[in-house]
Amino acid sequence: MNDLHDDVARTVADVLNVDVAEVTAAPSLFDLAGFDSLAIVAVLDRLERGRAAEVPAELILPEAFASIDALGELLTHAVPMEGPR
Repeated sequence: MNDLHDDVARTVADVLNVDVAEVTAAPSLFDLAGFDSLAIVAVLDRLERGRAAEVPAELILPEAFASIDALGELLTHAVPMEGPR
């Protein structure tokens, strides 16, 4: 596994308060209990803050949160933030 994949899995696990193994074993992140719109916002916020970058709003679509890999791919399009957030 790569660092981005691991970071995404850990962040989802932290937000949902579950073990990372549960996150990585899920066929889809949407299969995880509690992975709802509030969790999605929290996960994306933590990942963006951790990278001091922001994902363009037009790329934030439901399918981008379907899996660890999809969320990792979304983060590859993040652009550096300007100024303090």
